[in-house]
Amino acid sequence: MKKVFLVILFVMLSACSRAPLKNREDLMRPASDAPALIDNLSKESFFIALRNHIDVMKKSNQVKDPMVFGKKQIPKADYIVSLEKIFEHESDWLDYITLNFEAYEVYGRDDWADVMVTGYYEPKVPGSKTKTKDFFQPAYATPSDMLVVDLKKFASKFPKGEKLGTLTARLENKRVVPYYDRKDIDENNKLANQNLELAWLDPIDAFFIQIQGTGVVEFEDGEKLRIGYDGQNGHAYFPIGKFLTDHIPMEEMSMQRIRSHLKTLPFKEQQTILNKNPSYVFFKKLDGKALTYAGMEVEDGRTIATDLQLFPKGALAFLDIEEPVFDSEAAIVATTWERKPRLVFDQDTGGAIKGSGRVDLFYGEGDPAAQKAGVMKQKGKLFYLVPR
Repeated sequence: MKKVFLVILFVMLSACSRAPLKNREDLMRPASDAPALIDNLSKESFFIALRNHIDVMKKSNQVKDPMVFGKKQIPKADYIVSLEKIFEHESDWLDYITLNFEAYEVYGRDDWADVMVTGYYEPKVPGSKTKTKDFFQPAYATPSDMLVVDLKKFASKFPKGEKLGTLTARLENKRVVPYYDRKDIDENNKLANQNLELAWLDPIDAFFIQIQGTGVVEFEDGEKLRIGYDGQNGHAYFPIGKFLTDHIPMEEMSMQRIRSHLKTLPFKEQQTILNKNPSYVFFKKLDGKALTYAGMEVEDGRTIATDLQLFPKGALAFLDIEEPVFDSEAAIVATTWERKPRLVFDQDTGGAIKGSGRVDLFYGEGDPAAQKAGVMKQKGKLFYLVPR
């Protein structure tokens, strides 16, 4: 799940005060003060996640070989063997990991290991198999006319040393042009009559499912459809919360507050605000749980998304965070925060997760997960665990 596309990133997070990284080798270093490994989730959840993680890691092309931790590189096969040995020490797993893995701290936002942690989740929303007055925004499958142009293939046409990536595009009069943006798709109906509609949703639900990169649609007949990320239109993600500060104080900005405000607006005004984010996500039907970028199924409370260009997918890490506590199921503001450190797996990424000081934590499916993810915007500490 590309994650993608993250709830709290509607908010303009403060810029990193440290100098930007110039060399990827400086991204991590052995921790100057190694953390005591504590896990506030269940041991059972860790070992279930570990088994699934290893099984997919062995065949995933998205887990690069070798795995890079700052100046240290480890063959993917060796890292897998180190993870498998944890099963031999289930009774004292945290002690075993402490003795056999070295903690590497990341080049954080304000200091080493400091990260800003947000949350994402899998929405569960009502929908329809046909267009209705309540459900009139499609969740689209990936269009067949969307192209991905690998600029590295044209390296000779660019100045030497220039970093080249990919472009998402389409053909128009035999010329390559940017793919349609949100306004083109939702307002100008550029994808109509192509049989791409997987389900019909409320427009706000459709938007937030795109932000999360996955969702479960519940139809009136009781049937459920799980959809997951399959592609993106190539336009940069832009946080619509930036345009709502006249209505929502920045310190109170959350997914819940944004949704509530949008619901008060006429549809045309809603769409104008949604169009401020030109990024658009396309979906495919899923048979099981939502999939991460690296191919593993998401694990509640243990899957993290980080910058794909900086961090090694497939790595085990320790995340020390505080989580929100609410006084009711309907509350949109946390009454307090409590420390909830845990071991996590770097499996996912997202278009808005950029830099060495950003982490997104997956909270699960439905309203309870949405409640936590919607307000999650807390400082934490991140350490990668590297076999000694």
